[in-house]
Amino acid sequence: MRLQLVWKRRIAIISAGLTLIFVVLILRLGWIQMVQVNRIMPGFQRTVREMSVLQRERGVMLDSGRGHFTDVHGRSLTGKLQWGVVFFSRNKNEKMGQFTGGSQEEKLERSQEDVSLKQLALILDTDVDQLKKQWEKQNTPHLWTGGGSEPVLLTDAQLVRIRELKMKGVNAYPVMTRYSPKASGSQWLGYLNEHPEERGRQGGHRDEVRQPFAMKSGAAGLERTLEPLLRGVGPTLITQMVYGNGQIIPEIEPRVIAPANVHYPLVVETTIDARLQQGIEELTASSGLQEGAVVVLDAKNADVRAMVSYPFYQPQHVNPQQSSWGNRAIQGAVPGSIFKIVTAAAALENRVVSRGEKFHCKGVYGKYGLSCWKEHGHGELNLEKGFAESCNIVFAETARRLHMEQLEQTADRLGLARTVGWQAQHMAGMPVLKHFDHEESGRIRTDAVTSADEGAKIQTAIGQRDVLVTPLQAANLIVTLLHDGRVSAPRLVQQIRYADGGTMLEMSLHASPSAAGQISPTTAHQLLKWMNTVVQEGTGKSLQHARWHVAGKSGTAQVQQKGKAKNHQWFIGYGPVEKPRYAVAVLVQNVSPSSSHQATALFRKVMDYLAECS
Repeated sequence: MRLQLVWKRRIAIISAGLTLIFVVLILRLGWIQMVQVNRIMPGFQRTVREMSVLQRERGVMLDSGRGHFTDVHGRSLTGKLQWGVVFFSRNKNEKMGQFTGGSQEEKLERSQEDVSLKQLALILDTDVDQLKKQWEKQNTPHLWTGGGSEPVLLTDAQLVRIRELKMKGVNAYPVMTRYSPKASGSQWLGYLNEHPEERGRQGGHRDEVRQPFAMKSGAAGLERTLEPLLRGVGPTLITQMVYGNGQIIPEIEPRVIAPANVHYPLVVETTIDARLQQGIEELTASSGLQEGAVVVLDAKNADVRAMVSYPFYQPQHVNPQQSSWGNRAIQGAVPGSIFKIVTAAAALENRVVSRGEKFHCKGVYGKYGLSCWKEHGHGELNLEKGFAESCNIVFAETARRLHMEQLEQTADRLGLARTVGWQAQHMAGMPVLKHFDHEESGRIRTDAVTSADEGAKIQTAIGQRDVLVTPLQAANLIVTLLHDGRVSAPRLVQQIRYADGGTMLEMSLHASPSAAGQISPTTAHQLLKWMNTVVQEGTGKSLQHARWHVAGKSGTAQVQQKGKAKNHQWFIGYGPVEKPRYAVAVLVQNVSPSSSHQATALFRKVMDYLAECS
């Protein structure tokens, strides 16, 4: 009897517990159904009811919602609305040509569909079998790709004819394309790639719209460095409602769903002038250049107005295993005689050459395997004339009087052997925000070279041995001289705006000073004067008939490519001399030692184009 009472008590307790659990569940469900269903979900712009509906839809992406880029004048660099064909999926019993029976009305409908299908194939310039194959391949809405990987974009005539066709299950919608199909030298912009393993790892807002596909993220360039800001809040989709088993609900028409946040997508306003960028890309391509870069900086503030890297790349079809996507404008290359600007600055700053002192060049130096480019020598000449004629013997003698540390310190003061591109710490939620992805710092010497190695020091002074300079650093060196020795940090972006026009982020100009200070304004002015002498009397005489009065310094560096002797050719300078507007660096890589100086010729073409556009 006692045992029965114990069991009855236990059953009563269990029953009460289960009743309590059921009551809690019913109250919770009631709360969700009547109250929480209409509340906005944390981190989203939609209610629980709306998000549950999204889970029952299948869609195709018309716009990723990613932020876009403009040039300095507001002209679009990415993002163009074009029209594409969307195929809507059908249930199994609606597949084309699957049944031959049915009522007379059904047979007539299938006959009309066959006619429409042939007309659509004609409009899209394909065959009916290919059309059917792609249409029925997926059970979700999808864009017509013609068998390729990218949507086929419609001409105006095709768009009109498809609209007139009014075919069931097919329609035209605006599709946001990101890049131009043309090959480009704008590697600074970068490209996108799929990184499904990284989805959801980044902080910030969450996507409003369900993504049944891997979103692409920035893999290089500004697309990569600004990735957290560019991601947006979700894509715009054209969707179809489905039952729980995935079958289409035919009574419900397709609909467009998109994020409701008016602030997104963001707009990144770059410093690039699209007209100059395109024009210089065309000049570079037509010049016969095989490898190299051109950088154009605004002489007032070092903003990048154009940056071209060759060979060109196609941002929508990048093979990461190839090198064309790399930006040569921020990669180090042996500078040759343009580095004599640094050696001359070190000599002037440290007063190791007296005013009017003469050097004698007989064509060979006599040691370290050094010779001058002029076979029988230049005879007697001072440092200014040696700079204009790019005489190796004059600079070898000058280098003997300098310490390696003095060359290094002067280079650092002028913005070499360190990254100079604009960057800021702890901005927009990022530890470091950079404008130039994978910018190289360059170098003066390796750790293996000692200060006592005179041969290495002399080779360094003429821009050989281990010296590396990027075209961005070279162009910025000219801006530094034009600003009395003050090193600026070149920008690629000046501000980021919200979609509704408000400013999200200003990226103000700032300097890139050296811990060792800067060279004196007197030295900077002297070097600018000598660069004018290069054009008037020295190695840049071919530039005397340029549209602008220009000044600069040429360079030829001896390098090895796959065991063969090659040259890097440089010309860096500015114009017009009277009122400088642009600083330009041109690098032509890996040309034959017997080749004419293509860099000087391209520098003139670029300067003439800049003059024409001004």
